[in-house]
Amino acid sequence: MLVEVVESSACKMWEMHVRLGDDVTAQSCAALIESIRTHGIKQPVLGRKVAVEGRCEIELIYGARRLFAAQRLGLKLPVKLCDLDDRAALVEMDIENRLRRDITPYERGVSYRRWLSAGLFKNQMEMAKALGISEAQVSRVLKFAELPAAVLGAFDSVEQIREGWAVELARCCQDAKTRHIIIRRAREVTRFGAAKRPHAVYAALMQEGEQRPLKPNKRDEVVKDSRGKPLLRVGLRSRTVHLILPRENITDENLRYIVSQLERILSANRHQVPSKFGAGATAGLATGFWGRLAPTAYSGASADCARE
Repeated sequence: MLVEVVESSACKMWEMHVRLGDDVTAQSCAALIESIRTHGIKQPVLGRKVAVEGRCEIELIYGARRLFAAQRLGLKLPVKLCDLDDRAALVEMDIENRLRRDITPYERGVSYRRWLSAGLFKNQMEMAKALGISEAQVSRVLKFAELPAAVLGAFDSVEQIREGWAVELARCCQDAKTRHIIIRRAREVTRFGAAKRPHAVYAALMQEGEQRPLKPNKRDEVVKDSRGKPLLRVGLRSRTVHLILPRENITDENLRYIVSQLERILSANRHQVPSKFGAGATAGLATGFWGRLAPTAYSGASADCARE
């Protein structure tokens, strides 16, 4: 396969390439840009020649980040030129991307869905055979493309969503009632805007499992913000749960907000979630409360609330 060094300005990405535009930025490519600035481009990208308005351009099948870095630095780009039809190009791109850790399952899922919608493959079985992977694997990755935007936005990044989580969330979203519940929870997570750990977000969305009685604890649990600063203490007693918040900078608005949220959560906790979420599943809102309220809701508040 012929390798040519061409002007990066003469290259463009193929419309079917996997990379999402939001993932190819100066920030996300900073390390690559510095590496290329120091060492140059070691690995060529894959492309093919196309005619655009009477002139020849290079359409890249993969190598979006390298193209971005080369254009930022004003460098030429080594390109392996090939003569591939669209299906063969997709196979080459998928093989390349499966070897790269920075391609997310979400990006692959969205791309697989786009390829099917464009009619490049008749069905998932034909796609799996062409790509050399199992049909089950194609099906699982496609679940990412079925997730509502609100669910994706609940996570700090789509990279945090595990494949198994995508499968379960997509399954729940197939039913109109449970889809509405999942989306509502996702919007709550996003609206509170707290620093969110992926496991906590997934737990808040699914809220699976039966509610188990809380066991008394001799030592209070200290809840901290993302910087390690204590926000409040949680004391588990034999019959009550005590929330101890610092009194400094207390305002009536803070306190009313906290009480209203506790009232909403404890009221909702009495209702069963539809069985689509699994046998014995309950709303479980209280258990997901800490990961979903913004730290600002606690700052300066003071209260000692008890749940009987």
